[in-house]
Amino acid sequence: MKITITTLQGLENVLAKELSDLNLTNITVGNRVVECEGSWAQVYKCNYQLRTAIRVLLPIRNFEIHNEDDLYDAIASIEWKPYIRKKDTLAITAVVFSENFTNSRYVTYKAKDAIVDQLRDNHGYRPDIELKNPDTLIHLFIKNDQLIVSLDSSGQSLHLRNYKERFYKAPLNEVLAAGMIQLSEWDKKKTFIDPMCGSGTLVTEALMYASNIPAGYYIEEFGFERWPEFYPDIFKMVKDNAKEAIHAPEASIHGSDLNSYAVRDSRKNLQKLPFRENVKLFERDLFKLPSLSNCHIMMNPPYDSRIELDDIHDFYNSIGDCLKNFWQGSDAWVFTSRRDAMKSFGLRSTRKFTLDNGGQEAKLYKFELYAGSKKSKHKD
Repeated sequence: MKITITTLQGLENVLAKELSDLNLTNITVGNRVVECEGSWAQVYKCNYQLRTAIRVLLPIRNFEIHNEDDLYDAIASIEWKPYIRKKDTLAITAVVFSENFTNSRYVTYKAKDAIVDQLRDNHGYRPDIELKNPDTLIHLFIKNDQLIVSLDSSGQSLHLRNYKERFYKAPLNEVLAAGMIQLSEWDKKKTFIDPMCGSGTLVTEALMYASNIPAGYYIEEFGFERWPEFYPDIFKMVKDNAKEAIHAPEASIHGSDLNSYAVRDSRKNLQKLPFRENVKLFERDLFKLPSLSNCHIMMNPPYDSRIELDDIHDFYNSIGDCLKNFWQGSDAWVFTSRRDAMKSFGLRSTRKFTLDNGGQEAKLYKFELYAGSKKSKHKD
């Protein structure tokens, strides 16, 4: 069957690699989406194991539409009884890029009318609308005059891993954090350090990645579990196989923050996870951390928005100096939307990735930290 998986901009190729590792076929990369083909077991795997997936959609039909009547007729032409049983609840989401349809909320209302009218007229029942936790979630995608109608098998966004108990200021999206770790090509052996850990999203995702804990391990229910066509034995097999692959991590993971509340929240958010003893948390200032060599450093410094700074340019310059002088022999990855402040960083990046951080463009920079000049390093 055809499967469409949404992700954050900049993580499409990471998601495609994950899908290849799960043996999905006919993988095609798009903008914030990857399409593929697979079985029911692989639909369940995609929801349960993918770290960079937002939603796993199963397309039902494609249409060409030009106005609201076309939209209504297209939705009404689908036989909805196999997907929506009597007493099932319903919700509809829409993503719209079209001059003919400028209001996504109106699109959802029109589609809802078409589904409800058809079930009432043809089968004698009317599903209730439940926005928070519906039995069936329909996803509409309209681009220009093309409509794709899909079933959303995830239910809620897959970035909601359900391990977080507390949230400190400006927490990273879990899918974004997992994607950053994979983009950095961490080998799961070097010591992983986040010296500005906040509520601990990076160190928690690093622990899950290093120990092969599935991304959906703590999600209580997926959307597909409420479908008329659900195979619990297959899903149990998927979970059992994934659980057998969990293992103790080889690497040590360190997180630290100047704020004691952030460290408290990080510790609280790790409570559910096995191997949490591999994560060492400290209340420390980045500029007073003991230096280590051959580490994998990843940080998301403040942008001077929700966390205010006296002078962001001086602050970023101090970070660069600290990395250059005390962390030689390691690699550092810095994620920020403040490209202007990065001009004060004082180090030249060797790689860059552009990513979407809550609708704001940000970049992930790689810095190779070594003693002396770059020329002498390569000569050695």
